[in-house]
Amino acid sequence: MDKKDQQFIDDYFSYYRRVFSETDIREELLAFSAVCKGVKASGNKLIFAGNGASASISSHAATDFTQHAKVRSICFNDHSLITAFANDYGYENWVMRALEAYADPGDVVVLISSSGSSPNIVNAAKYALEKSFEVVTFSGFSPENVLRSLGSLNFWVDSNAYNFVETTHLIWVLTVANIMEQDNDDNAALDEHLSGHQKALFSIDYSLELLKLRDLCREVSVRGGKMIFSGNGGSSSTSSHAATDFTKQSKVRAIAFNDHNLMSAYSNDYGQEYWIAQCIKDYANAEDAVFLLSCSGESKNVINAARVAREKGLTVVTFTGFDPGNSLRSLGNINFWVDSSNYNIIEALHSILIFCIADLLIVNSVISESVK
Repeated sequence: MDKKDQQFIDDYFSYYRRVFSETDIREELLAFSAVCKGVKASGNKLIFAGNGASASISSHAATDFTQHAKVRSICFNDHSLITAFANDYGYENWVMRALEAYADPGDVVVLISSSGSSPNIVNAAKYALEKSFEVVTFSGFSPENVLRSLGSLNFWVDSNAYNFVETTHLIWVLTVANIMEQDNDDNAALDEHLSGHQKALFSIDYSLELLKLRDLCREVSVRGGKMIFSGNGGSSSTSSHAATDFTKQSKVRAIAFNDHNLMSAYSNDYGQEYWIAQCIKDYANAEDAVFLLSCSGESKNVINAARVAREKGLTVVTFTGFDPGNSLRSLGNINFWVDSSNYNIIEALHSILIFCIADLLIVNSVISESVK
């Protein structure tokens, strides 16, 4: 292995080691849990919003808080809503206008921005304060960023690298959903959950697989292909984030099967178990590679997609957890397995691994400077 590659990977994971060992965020996480309990008790809702990866985190969070933590939550990620409100009111005002339309007294607004300076998010925070909504913020970059000054509870990541900030936000917000789901949000439960993250993150050396995947992405790009991402639930949000980052930042074309028209049409016509497989039949070319995410490794629609991809001669990359002998892992050419049975931990580590690759692909990456 090239020494520079190994150093990059070592530095990358060292950042997360510092997040867990040097960042004491427990008081804020428990305070956020208390806020969420209040929302649940009053019958109100959490409203999440962000741009890009922060929008994916918002989708993931809104789903997990609703489904698992039993706190009603929404996010403003429907493409019709975004384009209509942005077109009519300006992009810098669309989140504010969405709050005006959807927020009820007693709701809590959770706003996510890596830089803490995105105009639409800052304007939404100011509007929420004017209307007496409680605001919770997630930001990074400068400790004096505007958004951080506007929340009653503020989570800040000490980094200038987008993928580090975004994935840390994901870990923190899902931690709160997880401890609420278990109905056990004391310090001991929180410590146990964060320790689970550390164990999963540092118990396996992923270096060789990461470099194999980096090289595969380069090969796909050179031959004019694209990377296809897909998964369910939180894995679907990660897929959206990945497809955008690989295309926009790493300059490797990528797509995710996450448009609601496509998902509902294909599921309705071909069945929930076969819709991803049919999408691969219709959208994949011989030059492509397929990335399939499933925490359990047993999601039938993802397994069927892997089988179709292999039949088409496509390279399949899998991201799983739970049982090391899971079905999806046996179908991949390159496989990443997380030693955990906790969905949130597996999903967070999948994100760390995928965006490590995205950053490895970026020439003169700022990551190498920010982790020193």
